[in-house]
Amino acid sequence: MIAPLRRGIAVAFAVVVTVAVAALSRAPYAAGETQGAAVRLAWRVRSARVEECRQLTPAERANLPTHMRREEVCEGRVLPYRLVVTLDGRVVADELVRAAGARADRPLFVFHEFPVAPGPHDLRIRFEREQPSAAGDTVRTAEGAAAAPALLELAERVALDPLDVALVVYDPEQRALILRGSGNPQ
Repeated sequence: MIAPLRRGIAVAFAVVVTVAVAALSRAPYAAGETQGAAVRLAWRVRSARVEECRQLTPAERANLPTHMRREEVCEGRVLPYRLVVTLDGRVVADELVRAAGARADRPLFVFHEFPVAPGPHDLRIRFEREQPSAAGDTVRTAEGAAAAPALLELAERVALDPLDVALVVYDPEQRALILRGSGNPQ
């Protein structure tokens, strides 16, 4: 007797929930009323790889197994870039972009979005590779053909309409930052 009662309650509950969802789906809904625009930075670059080496002391070499003994030990990493974004004379981003991965050997990724009011805006971007620092150690830098230049800059005046997005990307063929999207350069 209790099992049929439970089923009846479950069916009644399901019907009530279905009717409620159907009624709510007909309720008016106004999506975001904002008419703003945006400046978006989205790119991926490879940086120069640096190898920092130092000489092992005789005591350090003695602690190593015979087959692993060598004169110097080297650690490689990808150099980070400093990103500075100025919008209408105001710095909106100033950060160090580092490579991902356990050994910091992956490409660098930049993704930022800055909401702005429609209209003309001065946009300046500076993306500069940091220099390796090694006190007394040997530093070897390998800059492959795929590595981005040490300095990338973009200075544009863009006019944005409501809901426009000015997109800044890295073009590996031109080896430069370029402006794409709805924003109209002025």
